[in-house]
Amino acid sequence: MPDETPTPTPTRFFRACLLILGGIVCLWLALELLAQFWGWILLIVGIALVWWCAVIVYRHWWGRRF
Repeated sequence: MPDETPTPTPTRFFRACLLILGGIVCLWLALELLAQFWGWILLIVGIALVWWCAVIVYRHWWGRRF
């Protein structure tokens, strides 16, 4: 079994900085993509909410008639 030498501290620090930078870039891209579709997402949620409320009112209204 060969002797494994630990990774030098500056190399580990550099890799950690690259990982943090990559994470920041990924978050920035995700927010930019979300900003482009934000209006459409709100529209879909609004339509779904109105539809859900209409179903609840319809069930309640027909439940009282019978």
